[in-house]
Amino acid sequence: MAVTWDNTAENVANKVVCAGRSNVPGTRHTAGFNKILAVFVAFWTMLGMLGLSACANSTPEPEKAPPPTTQPEEPASWPLTGLPREDLTPHPAVAVKVENTVAARPQSGLEDADIVFEEQVEGGMTRYNAVFHTHTPEEIGPVRSVRPMDPCIAAPFGGMLVYSGGVPVYESRVQDSGLLGFNEDQALGALYRVKFRAMPHNLYLSIPKLYEKVGKDHTIEPDAPPIFDFVNPDLGEPPTAISSGTPANTLAARFPSLVAGYTWTGSRWQRSDGGVAASARSGVPLQTDNVVVVLTSIVDTGAKDAAGAAVPETVLTGSGTAYVASGGSVAQVTWSKDSEGSPLLLTDSAGQPVLLNRGTTWIELLPNTNFSFQ
Repeated sequence: MAVTWDNTAENVANKVVCAGRSNVPGTRHTAGFNKILAVFVAFWTMLGMLGLSACANSTPEPEKAPPPTTQPEEPASWPLTGLPREDLTPHPAVAVKVENTVAARPQSGLEDADIVFEEQVEGGMTRYNAVFHTHTPEEIGPVRSVRPMDPCIAAPFGGMLVYSGGVPVYESRVQDSGLLGFNEDQALGALYRVKFRAMPHNLYLSIPKLYEKVGKDHTIEPDAPPIFDFVNPDLGEPPTAISSGTPANTLAARFPSLVAGYTWTGSRWQRSDGGVAASARSGVPLQTDNVVVVLTSIVDTGAKDAAGAAVPETVLTGSGTAYVASGGSVAQVTWSKDSEGSPLLLTDSAGQPVLLNRGTTWIELLPNTNFSFQ
């Protein structure tokens, strides 16, 4: 007969009872026997509980998963220069129209601009559209009037454009571009008149006061990644001008009434106007880390200035030839700009983004091919 092992308390008790009856045939259980039986059952029950506890305690704990690995964050950098950034407080870029005549020199604030565009205006003269973000000077100027190409220059930076005034249709184009435009009245005192210059060369801007008067939380920072591509010093990569360009000591962009020149000092490009080295009113030389010359064209807007001269507009959409100078070398590249709000892109002969040195950039919007270097 098959026998099944079952050591539960109830079955053990039954077996003990059966065994007692077989040993004492024809008798009833005594009280003593019942006590022995109870002790025996309790003993087996305790053994069972100890066994379960031992099994539970012997179960190995699951291994703890290692903490997830995190990639170190890249250091913050200023979007328009690529230089290290410690102040992460967001604020908009401010583009400012700055005069460039003998009566306006030396200008204030240009030494602190991230990017300076030079554009042709009436009479073959030039004006600057200087873009500030890394630094926010208290004194920038002289500030002059807006021109039709200024929205196309400043719109990609998505901030503010400050000017003295302008033809109403040109001011409307500033607002239509998505920029916040401010003339002398709209700047609410952030544009002020100085006593060290005569009108109309005496209007100056304080960016901190502009932020205070009109606010800055409702505007955006320049797009990241940067408008331009900058070398990564950790990779040891050279700028495009050095890797694929020609050594040069001087650059000359010839506008009809001005030669914009640059001389390599061994560390930066020194600006000159008509052969005279340029400096800011603070006495700081006007130097830059990169120079970009965009060969483009101008169109007649049909408008006239107060002296009756035709107001031109620089064509800054499409594509064409450009030159980029960094580190004492110059390379021919290609520029392109799809629309008013899109950034100015620079690519090399292989179609790859041009790499600039980290730092400031001056851009010559030259409406001819009269550019040379040596």
